[in-house]
Amino acid sequence: MPEAVLEADVLIVGAGPVGMASALELGLRGHRVLLAERDDTRGPQPRAKTLNMRSLSHLRRWGIADDVRRRSPLPEDYPTDVIFQTRLFGQHIATLPNIYFRGNQCAHDPRFNEPSEWIPQYLVEQAMKARLDELDGVTQCFSSELVGFSQDASGVRATFRRGAGEMSVSAKYMIGADGARSAVRDLLGIKMSGRYAFSANFNMMLDIPELRNNPPEPRGIMYWIVNEECAGVMGPIGDLWYAGLRLQEGVETMPKQEIISFVTAMVGRPVDFEVVTVDPWYAHELIADRYRDGRIFLAGDACHLHPPFGGYGMNMGIADAVDIGWKLDAVLEGWGGPALLDSYEFERRRVHQWTIDESVANYATLSDGYVRQGIEDETPEGAAIRRDVAKNIVKEKRREFHTIGLVLGYHYCGSPVIAPCEELPPPHPESYVPLASPGVLAPHVWLEGGVSLYDRFGRGFTLLVSQEAAEAATVFTAAADKLAVPVTVVRLPSDTETLYPCSFTLVRSDQHVAWTGGEVSVDEAVKIIERASGSSSL
Repeated sequence: MPEAVLEADVLIVGAGPVGMASALELGLRGHRVLLAERDDTRGPQPRAKTLNMRSLSHLRRWGIADDVRRRSPLPEDYPTDVIFQTRLFGQHIATLPNIYFRGNQCAHDPRFNEPSEWIPQYLVEQAMKARLDELDGVTQCFSSELVGFSQDASGVRATFRRGAGEMSVSAKYMIGADGARSAVRDLLGIKMSGRYAFSANFNMMLDIPELRNNPPEPRGIMYWIVNEECAGVMGPIGDLWYAGLRLQEGVETMPKQEIISFVTAMVGRPVDFEVVTVDPWYAHELIADRYRDGRIFLAGDACHLHPPFGGYGMNMGIADAVDIGWKLDAVLEGWGGPALLDSYEFERRRVHQWTIDESVANYATLSDGYVRQGIEDETPEGAAIRRDVAKNIVKEKRREFHTIGLVLGYHYCGSPVIAPCEELPPPHPESYVPLASPGVLAPHVWLEGGVSLYDRFGRGFTLLVSQEAAEAATVFTAAADKLAVPVTVVRLPSDTETLYPCSFTLVRSDQHVAWTGGEVSVDEAVKIIERASGSSSL
């Protein structure tokens, strides 16, 4: 009997947050998606815990932002501050507010429509999977290990091992979202360049019953422990706690007795606890030599790796999924041209490099970098040491937790599908000024009735029109009809002229500006849309 072959528009290998985000982006647009994952299910892990406002804006589009917040293990009013202490129950050194999180001072900043959320990766995945379960066009295949694949001009054919049998999948395109040890990347022969495994680390999830009834003060989501005996990071995740440290050179793991000593020293007194999971990991500074091979694309950790300091990893992978997702949608629907897929690597690589550089800089100074002899002394001299260390912490670590500039301020200037514009500098982590310029994120605006401007954006492009230019917008609709490219027209309120000074702003479905300008002819509008959709260049 001939082998049965499952068919899909897009095959996605890897069902972590990046693979699931890719499946959501494509599945919600009506495409047939097959999501294949080697593992079965995931339990609590001490991994990514920051879901930033940019990612939540996408989750809002997918209809799961509220569900993710409900799944957060911390109460809504729980402080999201980062605390620096000599020990969990020790001397306080400094507090850095996480100001853009729900419940904090800038949660309702009008520059974004969703504040950040403190929630571990495995709970984000649960919310994503629940949404995927609702989509008839998305097939999820767990316990499916990629064996091999081939491709030609018409598509990709892949083989998976499932228990004692095999599964074959035929798809038009494939996304490798299968993480740091990507089988897709390895089978393609794509290399990673940079520093590999330059530092060993050890994370764990802990059940410490005493801390549920007697939590440390002040309250926070992360405690950087600074003392001469032990230095590391701890924090609550619901009823559990995570803990982690950078291991000494040449050390790759922690025996049970060392874990007991380390946790006891971090807490500052003996406590009963259980180790729920351990997660040894290495810090890398790596980026793939290329992100694409024909009809196959890499996303997330499969094409970039960096230390998880700054909370960028999961969020950057979700942004990868959105970028390649809407572009594949455009091509599959027939209105996206070849330059659109070519632009994926150009647009994302530079963002990845900026983010990797920032993460590596953050990783350069951890808790052990602030240890001073006498920092725990309960004397005037000890207090003076702590004040001096606090000044350094605020100066050096603030940018690690106030990252709005890199989260919202990255840009795609120079992309082949973005209108030519003045080159902008790399984003600064702490500084974000909304700007309606080609390549940048369209400035957010709250409309009447508490509606987000982003909620008005269409599946394809959105043309934002000033009040004075409303009638002239018919030129763009005529051009869009001629090209069969979806363009949604949104008239801006008159009080948005400072943010949107041009008569017209053409915005992509990923909320980045493709072009801005004044009145144009139909032929000029055709060329603008052709470039933005990857059909030609100006």
